[in-house]
Amino acid sequence: MTSTLWNLIRLARPAHWLKNVFVLAAIVFGGRIGDADAWTTVACAAAAFCLASSAVYALNDLMDRRQDARHPLKRDRPLASGAVAPATAVVFSLILAAGGMALSVLAGPGVPWAVGGYLVVMVAYSLGLKRAAILDVLLIACGFLLRAEAGGLAAGVDVSRWLLLCTLTLSLFLGFAKREAERAALGDRAAETRAVAWSVYTRRSLEQMMTISAGLAIVTYLLYTVSPPPPGAPAEGRRWLFVTVLPVVYAVFRFYSLTLAGRVTGPVAAFRRDPPFVAALLVWLGMVAAVLYG
Repeated sequence: MTSTLWNLIRLARPAHWLKNVFVLAAIVFGGRIGDADAWTTVACAAAAFCLASSAVYALNDLMDRRQDARHPLKRDRPLASGAVAPATAVVFSLILAAGGMALSVLAGPGVPWAVGGYLVVMVAYSLGLKRAAILDVLLIACGFLLRAEAGGLAAGVDVSRWLLLCTLTLSLFLGFAKREAERAALGDRAAETRAVAWSVYTRRSLEQMMTISAGLAIVTYLLYTVSPPPPGAPAEGRRWLFVTVLPVVYAVFRFYSLTLAGRVTGPVAAFRRDPPFVAALLVWLGMVAAVLYG
């Protein structure tokens, strides 16, 4: 029983819940950081996305279990190793999805549509669209876009379109970086563990995609910092928000170089293994808090 529970927890990938921090962007930049009621609804939205994303991870691992069994690292995953039965994974995924939708109702009007939309997009991704190069990363980016929008709906904040564009372009950068990490780690064996058009995802093309999306992420964030604040957002000190671009540039380029060097496979790995990357994020958070609320 204990072993089964542990393997189900592993299947849910709680370490990747860190990605749902995008739900919190609206409450921080929208001036609601001191609003306890807003935090309650946003917390419900974040928890809903944690459960929904875990449901997608379980489904994705179910669909990929045979390919993962040939992967040097993924073969130890619960489904690929046979520790969790496929039927159990299906039931577990459905329970997580239902729990996520139930929590989204508590987060306020509009949030269930965002969580439901995320589930639809990511189920389509897991069932086959992930095999379409470029489209696969676009779908993942849409998932992060829905997270940010759900945070705004839960907090009652009108999310800046520049902030949404920044979320989209940053997600594209992270997605292409993950594909480059997979390609570099597996080389000619990449096709055995992920059925995608690797003729499109060559080293040169992925570097170009990373470069373009990284540049767009920095530019859209810069434009957000100099754009008028959304209704209700703090205006005092906002004219200095542009200085927070500095740690953002460092973090993006740091992650870029770590990916090309083969030292990280994604943002979660960078957060775990690279202190300078974590320090840049903490400095950025501190600067945002000082500018908007200091």
